[in-house]
Amino acid sequence: MILRPNIFRILFVITPLLLLAEVQKKQVTSVIGLQAVLSGKVDSLEIYLQTGDYYLSPTSITDSTCGNCEEPNQFVPATAGLEISGSYVRITGPENRSAVIHTNAGYGIYFNHCKTGIIENLSVTGGIRDPDGNATDAAIVVKNSAVTIRNNYIYGNIGDSAIVVKNIIGVMGICGRENSDLTITDNEIIGNSWDGIALYRDATATIIGNLIDGVDKASSKVAGGGRGVAVGITWNARATIDGNLVKRYWKGIGIFVNANVTARNNIIEDILTWGIAYWDAERGKPVGIIENNIIYSTGACGVSITRSQPGPNPGHLIGNVIVRTAQNPKYDAPDYYCNQCALSISSKPDNFRIDDNLFFNNRRATETLPDYDLSDSEFKKYAEDLQNRLLNSALFQQSDFVKFLAEQ
Repeated sequence: MILRPNIFRILFVITPLLLLAEVQKKQVTSVIGLQAVLSGKVDSLEIYLQTGDYYLSPTSITDSTCGNCEEPNQFVPATAGLEISGSYVRITGPENRSAVIHTNAGYGIYFNHCKTGIIENLSVTGGIRDPDGNATDAAIVVKNSAVTIRNNYIYGNIGDSAIVVKNIIGVMGICGRENSDLTITDNEIIGNSWDGIALYRDATATIIGNLIDGVDKASSKVAGGGRGVAVGITWNARATIDGNLVKRYWKGIGIFVNANVTARNNIIEDILTWGIAYWDAERGKPVGIIENNIIYSTGACGVSITRSQPGPNPGHLIGNVIVRTAQNPKYDAPDYYCNQCALSISSKPDNFRIDDNLFFNNRRATETLPDYDLSDSEFKKYAEDLQNRLLNSALFQQSDFVKFLAEQ
């Protein structure tokens, strides 16, 4: 089994300069000033937040559609901290992210019909869980907009424990909704009570170089960080997920229904259940290009593949490293999530290629399940090279897998 030489490469994301005439520039030092300048539709505005805490006063809104419902055409009551619309809006804080926005809302910072939005160098916290379970609550919600989200600290959006447990759904870090294009880079998305990043119908995103850490690794019955899916792409959403560190979540990276996803060069570790799931929900034709990822230390299967319908270019599973998965006997029954082994294949098109993956020290619920593991001596041949590649990334130096490699 061969590891491709490009398993982890340095990525540079260059955002084109936006040239606009008569851009208004505002220095903001108070929450009153922040909410005032965004009280209506904005043509061209750059807001510079000074260091400090900004406690928003939420407003009641009605979302015109349901982002994650079987039938999307229904109204959903919710709350918003800031609702942003217009041609160009940029909100920037100090590079150390010492401008802290406490949203006190379900849709914390809500971009709705914003042609070009940028939010950077901020800390965003204090989201609430709206009572209606159909509300797509998140620290940042993007709908009918193109938004760049970079170098932010999005943390501690938990919500009231009683409401969270009742609804199952908590508060996400970032949610991409209809007709939106998101660029999500170099953020820390930490300890939020639902998906770290979720995309629903007609949303597209590039997700690169983020730390997505649930911290508490909480299940659906506990209100805490790491509930939901670290990165969930569903319905017909599209995403490139590259070079992220995902850890301590209920579930890892999900490619659901008709999603089209390229997931490469990510580390997914210390996950309560599965690492990556490619799932058609018995109705769709997902596309998943899954390559050169590391999946380390999961309670349920490492990778789950389920697609029953044939079709052109369904994707592939190539060059991944899958280590110490299927560790929790609690999930041994396949009815929980998947067959309890490193690679669970329920169904797949014939042209979904699986090749050149590396397996080590995985568990199986029964000896009838497949075993692809290398021996200790075989794995050690790869360990040093893997470690050297990962240590080139400051983000991946935080990985438990790197520490594991050092012990080999």
